[in-house]
Amino acid sequence: MIQIEDYDMPITVAEKIVSGTKEVTLTPMMQTIRTAVTGEDLGDKNTEDMFELEEIKEIAEYLLVYYEAHQNGD
Repeated sequence: MIQIEDYDMPITVAEKIVSGTKEVTLTPMMQTIRTAVTGEDLGDKNTEDMFELEEIKEIAEYLLVYYEAHQNGD
């Protein structure tokens, strides 16, 4: 989960977006496959990236458009 605090610096917010993860629940079949591949039984919990690279690009483009529309004030 990503949590942005009131006084986070912009670079901190960007880092949270880039490195954020979310918890996903695996099906029994996926658990079996993961255990077979990794040799570890981690139960039904796993994490994955919050955003894929394409989604991060979309966020960046949105922020740039916002900036360009507001750089001279509202």
